[in-house]
Amino acid sequence: MLHGGELLKAAKEYGIEPFKWLDLSTGINPNGYFIKDLPQSCFHRLPDPSELSDLEAIARETYAVPQGVGLIAAAGSEALIQSIPQIFPTMKVAILSPTFSSHEAAWRRYGHEVTLIENLNDVGEATIVVVVNPNNPDGSIIQPKVFRKLAESLKAKGGALVVDEAFADCSPKMSYVPLHDNGSVIVLRSIGKFYGLAGLRLGFAVGPERYLDRLRGLMGDWAVSGPAIELGQKALRDKEWATKTHQLLELQSKLHKAVFERLSIKVVGGTLLFNLIEVEDARTLHHELAKRAIWTRRFDYNPNWLRIGLCKSQSDLKQFEALLKDALEAQMVVA
Repeated sequence: MLHGGELLKAAKEYGIEPFKWLDLSTGINPNGYFIKDLPQSCFHRLPDPSELSDLEAIARETYAVPQGVGLIAAAGSEALIQSIPQIFPTMKVAILSPTFSSHEAAWRRYGHEVTLIENLNDVGEATIVVVVNPNNPDGSIIQPKVFRKLAESLKAKGGALVVDEAFADCSPKMSYVPLHDNGSVIVLRSIGKFYGLAGLRLGFAVGPERYLDRLRGLMGDWAVSGPAIELGQKALRDKEWATKTHQLLELQSKLHKAVFERLSIKVVGGTLLFNLIEVEDARTLHHELAKRAIWTRRFDYNPNWLRIGLCKSQSDLKQFEALLKDALEAQMVVA
């Protein structure tokens, strides 16, 4: 199971119609930014460079990008994850793990020597270091000031630090972006998680222009679609929505976590958008939940973990708790 999602595949495998499922597998805000009043022109004409520049200016303000540090928009942070390994010569890469698997796959695909590390003290001879902060799937957070010294040492070796902040909207004070000193750090941001607009495919890279220029060359003239430019501007401008949503997610996250506490399930990590639980046999529980039209995220590298995203409503949460309890009981019978 490479990522969450793929609900149609699950629906076919389990013989349950897609609309009957609770998809809790992705860690995406189930009450995302409301889409309305998009002009037809953004679908019918080529994306305008001046409108893309406006989007990037709004993103700079939203993420508090310091003056002199670059920012570019892309078709989601995944596109940037795939592109960044191409702008560097073959290097030794250390990835703080376990984490989002696309990073490792991308660096290996382009011939880099990859080592998975559990601690930043184990960087060794690596010249590229990749960190997801907050981490996916355990939600662990590294204080951004910790990256300063590491970035300086990597710059001295001709390398760089890549910080993936896809979930940073859940913990905005933990973002490295406001501390950026235009050294050798590339920070990735996305509106897919917090804003619930994963299908829009819109993300940003923040970093030195010498890196961003190479990324622009790889992505071409129309890396971001017209609808993504239009809706991205609306969403990032809407500070009132962001404030209210953060407050709502804090409440939803507490209610979500309380379900696991009532059922004596250990929560070992998470963000405002998901909880990571640890059980004796996560694969069987994943299967029992799927039989009940609850789709969760399991991990091939850890048979005890399930990542479970937020429910959209109180009624969905109540349904989830009842079905989770039923699945646990069925698992005990099977065992």
